Amino acid sequence: MRSSASQRLGRARWMGLGLAAVLGSGLAIWSGGGAPSESERAPVRTPVPSASSAQVETASASRPAQAPLRIVRITATPHDVPVGGRVVLGCEVEGGSGEASARRYTWVAARGRLEQENGPTVTWVAPKSPGLHQVGVLVQDGDSQVKQTLMLHVHVPTPEDLRALMKDSDWKQAGEQALAQQAAVEAKLAALREVVARRETREDRLRAYHALGDLAALQLGEGRYEEALQSYEELLGSHLETDPKRKPFLAGKASALFALGREDEALRVYAQAGDHNLPMSHYYAGLLLEARGQLPEAIEAYGKAAEANRWFADPLLRYAELLLRQGRPAREVIDLLVTASPRFGRELLLERLATDPQFASLNQALGASGRASELEERRPIETRLPEPPRPPEPGRTAVITRE
Repeated sequence: MRSSASQRLGRARWMGLGLAAVLGSGLAIWSGGGAPSESERAPVRTPVPSASSAQVETASASRPAQAPLRIVRITATPHDVPVGGRVVLGCEVEGGSGEASARRYTWVAARGRLEQENGPTVTWVAPKSPGLHQVGVLVQDGDSQVKQTLMLHVHVPTPEDLRALMKDSDWKQAGEQALAQQAAVEAKLAALREVVARRETREDRLRAYHALGDLAALQLGEGRYEEALQSYEELLGSHLETDPKRKPFLAGKASALFALGREDEALRVYAQAGDHNLPMSHYYAGLLLEARGQLPEAIEAYGKAAEANRWFADPLLRYAELLLRQGRPAREVIDLLVTASPRFGRELLLERLATDPQFASLNQALGASGRASELEERRPIETRLPEPPRPPEPGRTAVITRE
C-alpha cells in the first residue's frame, strides 16, 4: 500500500459504528394510513345509561379506527458534514392519536453529541472521528411506538469547512466545550500516569498494572498512537510469550501500529492477536493483505471485519469482490449481499457499487443476476437493553471480573 494510504490510516480515528446496544439494527419502513381527518377525530357521544345494548354496540361500531403510528421520514440537513459540524435532524410522524402533544421523541447517537434528546427536531454535533455514524429516534404515542435510524457521513474538514465553521455563531460555545472535554481527558491521563508511576508496594504495582491498561486504551482512543504503543509494549513486557493474557495487549499494539503506518509490524502483531483484534484492525489488515496480493488472507480479514463492523458496508463489499476474483459462484456472492442488505439498506449498497470502480466486478455480477430488486431497505430497529445482572445464589459470594 502506498505511503499516502498509510498516512490516511494514521489520521483515521477508531470508529465504534452502530447503536446495537441501544436500538438494534436497520432502518424502519412502516406501512399504514395517514393521520385521521378532523371528522374522524370528532368525539363519539356516550349512550345514556338507559340506552339498549344494541344502541351501545351501534355507537361503538361507529367509532373510527385509529391510524397506525408511523414515521414518514427522518430528515438531516446536511447529510455530510466535517468533524465538529452540525446536522439538524427532523422526524415527521403520522397516525396514532393524531395529537402532536401526546407524542414523545427520544433521540440517540452512537457517537457525537445531541444538543437535546427530545422533540421532533434536534441538532447533532459530529464527533472527531471521520466515517459513517448512526443516529436514531424512538417515537411513542400512548401504547404505540416506532423507531428508525439514519446514517450520516463525517469527513475530514477542508479549508472551506474551517472557514465556514469559524463563521458559525455557535463556534465559540462549541470550542469552549471541546476545550473542556480535552481538559477532562488530560486530567484523566495525568491521574492514570500518577498511579502507573507509584510502584513501591505490591498493591501499588497491581494498581499500576491495571492503570497502565486503562492508560493505553485511552491514549489509543485519543489518537496518541506513539504513547499508546509505548504503553502496550510495557504491558506486553510483563507477560511471558505463552501467556494468553497478552492477546488483548497485542490487539491494542496492532491498532497503534496500523494508525502509525508501520504496515509490516502491524500485520505481524495482528496475526499474533488473532480474534482479539479490534474491529477496524481486521479491515485495515485486509486492505494491506490485498495490496500485497495475499488474497486468501485478505478474504479472511474482511470476513472478520464484516462480522464485527455491523454498520460498515465496505468490509462486506470487499469480501464479496475478492470471492468473485477467487472464482466463487456469482450466485453465492449475490446471496451475501441480499442477506446483508437489511443492515445497510438497498440505496447505500447500490450507490457504493455503482460509484466505486473497485467494486466494478461485483456491480456487474449483481446487474447480470437480475436480483438488485431483492436488496432490502433497512429493517425496523428494536430497543434492546442489556439484561440486569443476576444476584448471587444464597450462600455464594458475587465475583466481579475485570474485562
